[in-house]
Amino acid sequence: MTDYIVAIPSRLASTRLPNKPLLEVGGMPMIRRVCLQALKSRASLVVACVDDERTAACLEGLDGVEVCLTSPQAACGTDRIAEMIRKKALSDDTVIVNIQGDEPLINPCHIDQVADLLLEKHADMSTLCFKIDNKKDVFDPNCVKVVFDNQGFALYFSRAPIPFERDNFTKGKDPAYPHYHHVGIYCYRAGTVLKFSAMPQQENELAESLEQLRLLQNGLSIAVGVTADPPETGVDTPADLERVNRYLQEHGEVC
Repeated sequence: MTDYIVAIPSRLASTRLPNKPLLEVGGMPMIRRVCLQALKSRASLVVACVDDERTAACLEGLDGVEVCLTSPQAACGTDRIAEMIRKKALSDDTVIVNIQGDEPLINPCHIDQVADLLLEKHADMSTLCFKIDNKKDVFDPNCVKVVFDNQGFALYFSRAPIPFERDNFTKGKDPAYPHYHHVGIYCYRAGTVLKFSAMPQQENELAESLEQLRLLQNGLSIAVGVTADPPETGVDTPADLERVNRYLQEHGEVC
């Protein structure tokens, strides 16, 4: 059983959904709902890495959750977690699961799975995916795909359809081979986060706008676990927010 902590980077500014962490999800601020889901996992501690006192105030009185105020200028969630690691002086061996602050329906079992996978595979980082069951997602650039080797290590992540089925796609035929949708949950050790944050951005990362490609291009390993239980998607738009609130209402999870 892996001993780990959860880090939840969250920034107040959002182009498509302003003040996202404060928006009401199931009767409470979104960031609080995400933290409550994380507390259902085996994590020994949940740390919310936030950039505003208003976000921090949403987590008052939540046992098992610590708040770390980070710079509003942090370029990405990884940099925000790196700042938290330095502030808390965590050891390089500390195992950290990175959950996005806009995943109020995150499955606690997935949190445990990705943490166990890191140690099982002796990888630099671990993440999850699930098998795509429709043609639309294969070609949707908002659906990130991953291909991996026979040992379960990532070969590449892309917004394009990978693998590209030449004999099918050039003729307008449906996919005949497995395609996998990447789940944006990561696990790594604190030392890897600091190393990752210090690396310059790479060409593949810039081209695809996928920061995990920075690790691959620098020769680090990413273990990929397949889940048969696809997660609910996060909240990026007003339509997503409405969908999540409807889901919680239907499942009786509204405060």
